[in-house]
Amino acid sequence: MPEDTTPPKKYAPTISQLIAAAKYLPDPKTFQRRTIETATDGENGTKIEFERIKLVKSDGEKVAKWSFKGRVSIDSKFIGHAD
Repeated sequence: MPEDTTPPKKYAPTISQLIAAAKYLPDPKTFQRRTIETATDGENGTKIEFERIKLVKSDGEKVAKWSFKGRVSIDSKFIGHAD
């Protein structure tokens, strides 16, 4: 059987999908692993991987945050509707 050479499909979540998936993230300060995958509806749906990063604020305080690495696409319904 020939090897599958099809490149993996790229997935670019929308802002609303990132927000929905972020609701299921644990506290990055106490979570043991560096990465976590959550779905946009908690159990099912599209999985989005987040990475725990450590940042140094301007006052020198170190904080842990979740970061999404990749591209983000914006639904057209959000474009041009600033108040």
